[in-house]
Amino acid sequence: MRPAAAPYPVGRPSLPSRTVTRSRTPDPRRKLEPLPTHASLFPAFSDLLDPRQPFLIPGLLLLAARVLGWIAIPFASEDAYITFRYARNLAAGNGLVYNPGEHVFGFSSPVWALWSAAGIALTRDPVMWAKAWSVVADVTTLLVLGRLLARHASRAAAWCFAFFFAVWPYDSAVCASGMEMNLMLALIALGAALAERNSLATGPALGLLALTRPEGVASAALIALAAGWRDRSIALAVFAAGVTALWAYFGSPIPQSLVAKSILYGTPGPWAGRHWWDWISPIVIGVGPALNDTVHLTILRLILFPAGLAGVQVLWRRRRTGLGLAAFALLLVWAGYALVGVAYFSWYLLLPLMGIVVAASVGLSSVVRGRLVLITAALFCLTLWSVAQELYRGRAIAEYSGFGEVANDLLKSATPGQSVMLEPIGIIGYEAPLRVIDEIGLVAPRVAERRRGGDGWYTDLVRTERPDWLVVRRGVLRTGTAFAGRGTPFRNAAERDSVLSRYEHVFTAQPDAGDLALLVLRRR
Repeated sequence: MRPAAAPYPVGRPSLPSRTVTRSRTPDPRRKLEPLPTHASLFPAFSDLLDPRQPFLIPGLLLLAARVLGWIAIPFASEDAYITFRYARNLAAGNGLVYNPGEHVFGFSSPVWALWSAAGIALTRDPVMWAKAWSVVADVTTLLVLGRLLARHASRAAAWCFAFFFAVWPYDSAVCASGMEMNLMLALIALGAALAERNSLATGPALGLLALTRPEGVASAALIALAAGWRDRSIALAVFAAGVTALWAYFGSPIPQSLVAKSILYGTPGPWAGRHWWDWISPIVIGVGPALNDTVHLTILRLILFPAGLAGVQVLWRRRRTGLGLAAFALLLVWAGYALVGVAYFSWYLLLPLMGIVVAASVGLSSVVRGRLVLITAALFCLTLWSVAQELYRGRAIAEYSGFGEVANDLLKSATPGQSVMLEPIGIIGYEAPLRVIDEIGLVAPRVAERRRGGDGWYTDLVRTERPDWLVVRRGVLRTGTAFAGRGTPFRNAAERDSVLSRYEHVFTAQPDAGDLALLVLRRR
């Protein structure tokens, strides 16, 4: 006989076990175990080769995009050449100066200036050196921030950030500019990740970050809040050593570029500085963004804004992690720019944009459920190259060719050691061996101080400085309006004519450029 069957259990019958698939986004309240100090900052080698991980494919896309950007724009941006002239003088033994014998702190990044000087000493080519190390910095950012996102948010969040950072055309344009922003972005990511691990390298990294740009001081201070006293002390010692050296050499640790720009452009506040937030705001007030760098971002605002808000909430609960520290260090820069109303310069946008993209990547899964939206956004980012590459290439070529024409004319006509007064001092100043008096006051503090006084500044400076050459935009002479900053150049038309009577016109660069054409005048 068959044995009697066991009685059926009373209550709910047991069901076969099954695996329940849940969201890969971890519970933000879950306490994470501290990472060992020897843990690698970068993904494991196996993860780097795994196409499912957010490193291999985005990394290849990043390298391809940066190389294409490098080829399309083989020279650096106008302002990068200001730092390069300082670096070349240092490498040549003339000191860290723009005009030999004049100790003026006219650049923004001591770390980048010294590193550029090392590149000139080793390769004699600051442009190649700067671009190559900017690519290294971007690869570092992708790997370090990608790993932080994968650990503290989700692999999907890491994919979103890595893909956008790799293919967005603006990022490649900044990388090709030769400016220091890519280095600062990488140092923020490294400093935050090192602080999370309580690494011995945290202090030096934060000290270098604070010396990279003025904004780096705020970013480093925020990350240091989560570091130990050992790391804070080391970071403070590195920063203090740099400040002391700058103070002893220049007489001030504050960049003259920061002083001059604050005098000329002021701090008009968030409404005048809406170029920092009008491209992400869901509320359209008046006209839309007029800047080429942000106009394409407005198409993504319906994703970036809600996903960014959701991401900030998650990041706040993880604010002591490396991801939270890096994200809020970047967002702090954005908030500072927007609240103060900092004047817009194209390379400034990199840090605010990456802070918003990190936050949006974290919060994206809570506002976007379907894959079609993500696929559509990815296709838009990937194919924007067809429009944006020509935009950035055209802008760079127009800038370089126009200023290069003036530089070539001054090389032929001017005598080394003569003085020239002009506004675009990067490419022209780097190529022409003249003593430069710049209209902004970046390397000539007396100019900034006089412009604080108001109208007639151009007249007064020409009379006191007696430059041998003037390089001035046609529109300034035609309209009597300054190209940049406060104060009109001349008090009246008679004063303008009196100043010009002492000079003769010898050359016009890009005569078809209208009011932007540069006129070269020689003292009679």
